[in-house]
Amino acid sequence: MNRPVPLISGLMRITLWLAAAAILLIALFTFYDVLMRYLWNSPTVWVTEITIYMLQFLVFIPAGMLVIEGSHLRVTVWIENLTGKARRIAEFVSTALILPYAGVLIWYGWSYTQRALDRDILSPTLLQVPMWIIYLMIPAGGVLMILGVLVKCTAELLGHDRNEAAE
Repeated sequence: MNRPVPLISGLMRITLWLAAAAILLIALFTFYDVLMRYLWNSPTVWVTEITIYMLQFLVFIPAGMLVIEGSHLRVTVWIENLTGKARRIAEFVSTALILPYAGVLIWYGWSYTQRALDRDILSPTLLQVPMWIIYLMIPAGGVLMILGVLVKCTAELLGHDRNEAAE
């Protein structure tokens, strides 16, 4: 019964490593583009588009791990002033309220992805990236958020703290 939680947490750690790699690549690609543009007067045609896609990745994919760690955007004024069981209940309710938002991301993100796939929509640039691949990050982020909610709520029910949930 407790087996899925470490597997999900492991998946979430992988998303954080991928996010760190994306941040590093964004910095390297941007540096490369600046060098090409200002030193050799030869700007790239792909850096801006690729970095935009990586930023989209950074918004949606690590969201599940942010939920587990409690690092996502949330209103903490009333939770931080509670202690003991009341705080655990408030944390549980606050975390569970992410589910409708994640559901909307999945539903509409998948609809958008399916439409781009059906219509064979490509990015309007020289790269012509199939946009369904890019849009797929939206419902994937929603699924990862739901998995993060499951891990966090399980930890709250078992009385574990934030660090134990992430492990």
